[in-house]
Amino acid sequence: MDPKISVITATRNRENTLNRVFDSLKKQTFKNFEWIVCDDASNDNSLKLLRKFKKKANFKMRIFHFKQRAGKPKIDNYCIKKALGKFIIFADSDDSFKRNSLLDFNNEWTKIPAEDEKKTFAIISRVTTPSGKPLEKKLNFKKKSISLIELWNKHEKKKEKWLFIKKSILLKYKFPEIDYYVPEGIIWEKISINYNVWILDKCYRIFYNDTANSVTHSKKIKYTLGQFKSYEMWMLRYYNQHKTLRSIKIIINYYRYMFINKFFFKKKINNKYKIKVTYNKIYKVIAYIMFLKDVICLNIENENFKKNNSKPIEILK
Repeated sequence: MDPKISVITATRNRENTLNRVFDSLKKQTFKNFEWIVCDDASNDNSLKLLRKFKKKANFKMRIFHFKQRAGKPKIDNYCIKKALGKFIIFADSDDSFKRNSLLDFNNEWTKIPAEDEKKTFAIISRVTTPSGKPLEKKLNFKKKSISLIELWNKHEKKKEKWLFIKKSILLKYKFPEIDYYVPEGIIWEKISINYNVWILDKCYRIFYNDTANSVTHSKKIKYTLGQFKSYEMWMLRYYNQHKTLRSIKIIINYYRYMFINKFFFKKKINNKYKIKVTYNKIYKVIAYIMFLKDVICLNIENENFKKNNSKPIEILK
């Protein structure tokens, strides 16, 4: 019998934190799941550790390995296709989560009314720190079905969340394989044009900020093409809404990352959006000054993305 839930983890050089995911999965009260973990050409002992996990696992576990770096978007796209479950959960390689997570998600899905279920792509839940403090207060919405775009923009609920996703809908979309990391929000926003999320107003995922090679907490500017794509998406949809401080920051960062990719990495980047506002030239000047500071202070991680057209190998033993 195929597992009902597929937990997907992309990992690179995370031998010190992978045990969080493995220990969380071992403790799950819901057992009908598989763990698909794909190693992205790690040069530490991650692969050796994963082999040990597989021998100890009390659940189905599949390991894949890229010999050359591929990047998280490519890994996620590959693992989604390989997944046997009806639902997908992405578990970061430095996260942990509560023992009742999968059970509660599975049970909550059965409670979604048929009319809402048709237009729901995921259950969304909140996230906590290791000390147990929620990153965000309870949402307390009367309606459980809501557009993720509305949740982000109208209600300004932009903190980390955790999604329990319907695979049949996710398969219609693809993470852009343009960098080693691209913010997932790009895809969630595209899906949210046609589908809603269902709110489960509890905390399950435990979010850590102690990981050495974390994207979120890095002091260096990394994955500049992926970050630029994220700002570009915002510009495409909201660039005329430039009256808030947040909007101004996004416009400036759009230009800043455009300069980084264009002048530092020599990428062909076109400015698609002509912003017709009084202060646009000022925004560009500020962005250019920030770019110069990034270069002078060595803030930019000098790692050029190289597309990997190979497929990973499966580690059977």
